[in-house]
Amino acid sequence: MEKPELLIAGLCVLAIAIYFFYRWYVLRRKIIDIIATPTSKISTLLNAKQNAGNVVEVKGKLVADNEVLKSPYANKDCVYYHSVEKNKIREVSQPSGSRRKHVRVYLEVFSETKSDKRFFIEDNTGRIPIDPEGAEVDGMFVHKTIEPVGGGDSSGFFGSMFEPCGSKIIAVLKEEQILPANRNAYSIGELFVGSKGPFIGGSPAKDKTFFISLKTEEALVGEGQREMNFLTLGWAAFGAAGLALTLMAF
Repeated sequence: MEKPELLIAGLCVLAIAIYFFYRWYVLRRKIIDIIATPTSKISTLLNAKQNAGNVVEVKGKLVADNEVLKSPYANKDCVYYHSVEKNKIREVSQPSGSRRKHVRVYLEVFSETKSDKRFFIEDNTGRIPIDPEGAEVDGMFVHKTIEPVGGGDSSGFFGSMFEPCGSKIIAVLKEEQILPANRNAYSIGELFVGSKGPFIGGSPAKDKTFFISLKTEEALVGEGQREMNFLTLGWAAFGAAGLALTLMAF
């Protein structure tokens, strides 16, 4: 091997291509499920007598079970919330034998809270419970803040030369999304029949699409197809570049 550095670079680029391809594959499966699954009338699903593992699609209004929830950060009324707090961390290191210091800034999840209380989707024929555990939720963002810590990231390039090695938190990010009550929503998931009757939830094996969104089916398909086109260009371009670099190493 004449140029091992090209092989390393090629493998890194190929890893990026594989990541793009994986995202494309997962998104493609979701879009196919959305397109292929017909919209069911909720009254039909409520008559189910046993769980056959069927994936179903419903559209209707979001309705709380007994009382609406309050989101932790924004204190908004909702039927579901997802709150995340992340630390923005600045890490300074100096490899042995090197005069230069390396600076890496990254995000790390500090805490995450998802409501697990069931809610309903209601159409003009009835309402069916939704168990949100394990769902991919595309809701409304109601809270996004960035709070600097200890002066924030003020060191800059030249400041890092004199900065001691180690890690420190330079900011705290908080964000929250909700599913508001009485908003129209779309959901696709597996139909189950429990002790209290039918409900929609996620497959225990996590091998089936379970998705809840405030967007229409048409908007979801359009956005998904555009993202798939972008991901296709990504994995094709990075794949070709990675293969070329790998071949040039020999």
